[in-house]
Amino acid sequence: MICGRLDGWRTIEGIQGFEAGFEFLERADLATLPDGRHPIQGDDVYALIMRAPSKTVREARFESHRDYIDIQYLVSGDEALGVLPIGELTGATPYDPAKDIVFYATPARYPALRLPPDHFAVFFPADGHQPMCHAGTPGQLHKAVVKVKVTTWEARRGR
Repeated sequence: MICGRLDGWRTIEGIQGFEAGFEFLERADLATLPDGRHPIQGDDVYALIMRAPSKTVREARFESHRDYIDIQYLVSGDEALGVLPIGELTGATPYDPAKDIVFYATPARYPALRLPPDHFAVFFPADGHQPMCHAGTPGQLHKAVVKVKVTTWEARRGR
């Protein structure tokens, strides 16, 4: 997992290969884009814009992805995300290749990352995460989730 402020992404170690996604997040019109899928580089890199109420930790689910890396960016609101390596999560559902997702049982204890506006978190396939949770009180969240295909990221890094 990598996290930070959007205005400092270029200086973060290990961020190479995600440039197209971060440049999309820097768009001046990001806050006014409609909900839904927005292509960046076809199916290799695209963004999902969403507005939704935050959830309790009982309502939200831990998840991970195999084919895509998430860059989760908070446009507005106040979000908490549970984080735990997938090796420490149990109760996995069967992998859904059409949606590139596995859900897990919520563990009794786990660390949480508070994501304020203008901050991001990058979740790799080994990073279990529980998005959309209240950070204190319930509220409306406006997020952009950039999906970067793992093979695309690896190719850009020269792997």
